[in-house]
Amino acid sequence: MITAKDLIGNEDLEYAISIRRELHRSPELGFDLPQTVALVKRELEKMGIDWIDSYAPCSVAGYIGQGTTTIGLRADMDALPVQEKTGLPFASNIPGRMHACGHDAHTAILLALARALKRNEDKLGVRVKLLFQPSEECETSGAKAMLEGGAVDDVDCVVCTHCLDSQRSGNIGYHFGHYMAACDPVTITFLGKTAHATMPEKGIDAIAMAYEAMGEMKQIAAQVAGERTYIFSYGFIQGGTAHNVIADQCTLKVSFRYFDMEMAKEIKERCIAACEKIATQIGGSVEIDWKMSAPPVYNDNALTESFVRSVRKIIPEKLEEVPLRNSTEDFAWFLTKKPGFIFRFGTNHPEKGCTGSLHGNDFVIDEDSMLSAILAFAQFVMDCSDTAKE
Repeated sequence: MITAKDLIGNEDLEYAISIRRELHRSPELGFDLPQTVALVKRELEKMGIDWIDSYAPCSVAGYIGQGTTTIGLRADMDALPVQEKTGLPFASNIPGRMHACGHDAHTAILLALARALKRNEDKLGVRVKLLFQPSEECETSGAKAMLEGGAVDDVDCVVCTHCLDSQRSGNIGYHFGHYMAACDPVTITFLGKTAHATMPEKGIDAIAMAYEAMGEMKQIAAQVAGERTYIFSYGFIQGGTAHNVIADQCTLKVSFRYFDMEMAKEIKERCIAACEKIATQIGGSVEIDWKMSAPPVYNDNALTESFVRSVRKIIPEKLEEVPLRNSTEDFAWFLTKKPGFIFRFGTNHPEKGCTGSLHGNDFVIDEDSMLSAILAFAQFVMDCSDTAKE
């Protein structure tokens, strides 16, 4: 029986490393990815794969193979506003920008996989849809934009991978069911009236409103959540202009993470009501921007089990179950329409100096780890083919 190891070799890893380094030198942000998109289109054209760029700004898609089943494979492409301090010879040449979350590796892996699958297209009994996504790191989700543009309308399932800095290089991580949290970025602005600090009765103190609201919202979240997992963290507070002026404005920013949608709805409604009540009691007003940037990631159990069986065929020693995470992945938007899962590939290799944390300015991956991800993707695709089911 032919396996992914028969189709993919060191030349595919070398190709992925080359592409990853080219991307790493020129990181781009959000939906503004002209160089990255040009590289992806260039490589697809070399492979003889027609591309589509109409699903969302700076998105790219393409097809390989034929079959009654279509598998969507997604890679995110954007970087972070971080000043790189790795000292790598191929470090970012754009000040204040860095591929500090491994999206350069994700894109390189999908291109290397596409190259290998296209080379062996006659052996595939399934259609693969490549999905290169912008703006995973921003509040405005590229996955949601592609979803709304119809990117996964014609797929049966959708799969992605993400590097994991805490996992041993080359290991493949899986998790059944709920895996990553939903995220609500919340901005609350209290509005009051300025006055001299010695005559507070003539003003309306926006900072006092914010201070009271912070304690009230924390209590609400804890009370509603009970034993259920959640995060309700204040990451930003700004108000006032001088020590002797009552502030007429104070803004809070909250990161709310959760897995239970009904719980989150109740917390949101009660927190909004509490903020409005506090503002009214003090004599001011409040403006609230509360939205969901990504829902929870739910890994389909049956598909995840199929993936685990596939990986056991080729690299069983590298498989490991990974724990629940409170971090967020906008890939979850695709999963609101089609079943799928995300798997991890470890990049941690202390002997090579690959120990930095995701989103850190010293984040370095072990590039050899990409081969495991390519193999895992490929074996799953091969096992989903129509001929494999017969």
